[in-house]
Amino acid sequence: MSAMTLADYHRHPAWSPTALKAAVTGTMRAWSHRFGAGAAPFVPSADMVKGDLVDALLTPPFSLDGRFQVFSTIARNTKIGAANCAEAEAAGLTPISVEMLDQAQRIRDALRADPVVGEVLAALDPALSQQPHFWEDQEGRPCRCLPDVVTTDGRLFDLKKTRSAVPRKFYWQAKDLAYDLQMAHLALGHENRHGQPPAEAGVIAFEWPTDPAAPIDCSLLILDGQDLQKGLQRREEAFRRIAECQTTGSWPSHGRQAFRPVSQDFSLPETVAIDLDSIELF
Repeated sequence: MSAMTLADYHRHPAWSPTALKAAVTGTMRAWSHRFGAGAAPFVPSADMVKGDLVDALLTPPFSLDGRFQVFSTIARNTKIGAANCAEAEAAGLTPISVEMLDQAQRIRDALRADPVVGEVLAALDPALSQQPHFWEDQEGRPCRCLPDVVTTDGRLFDLKKTRSAVPRKFYWQAKDLAYDLQMAHLALGHENRHGQPPAEAGVIAFEWPTDPAAPIDCSLLILDGQDLQKGLQRREEAFRRIAECQTTGSWPSHGRQAFRPVSQDFSLPETVAIDLDSIELF
């Protein structure tokens, strides 16, 4: 990365896609708890750590140094595991187990070997990928982004760990987690940085199987203009919700809602519904 550390980037007050996603995927009370004044430092879940680990192996600086510390065990319910975790955290590092590292390396190798995903990763530009960018959008709002993969021919991709990389299953959960908003925000940053929109924008979705011997499934999902336009609309909705709460000083939860949820138009046939087998997505 540049002179700015990853920790410094995440502490910067400019608007990030993560903060904006949270404003349209959860309640404003939950948003304030994580991003509001006086919020406690965010502690990533175990599944988030797994995704970050694969990212670290696939994107610049292609190293775990300064972010992770590997131990034989990190089971906090054991004396040695708890001590290992405490040692890593005292040094500002994320503890991981040897088994986690082995699986992450297996995923890295599988993604690189995939004929479609591997082509994108082979074209990764290390001078542009995982490099923070700051800008002001058309409304004068300070924004930031940290793209996972920018290729030498101007394509933009984000890495996502998921329970299911099957495109149909991934799509609905990606909509629930506002990945279209995130990609639209990243595309805005790309255009500001390079003077033109990305030649292509997409998501590299990969699975982390429970069975360490299971094959690694992955997919390359391309967002079209309609997807990005919907993401921009949801991005503005996020800003609207945040501004309303900041004005009133009220950060509500779910509030008054219809007992039967209204179906949302995600520009796909109504017969294509959320697949319960893919309910966990990280």
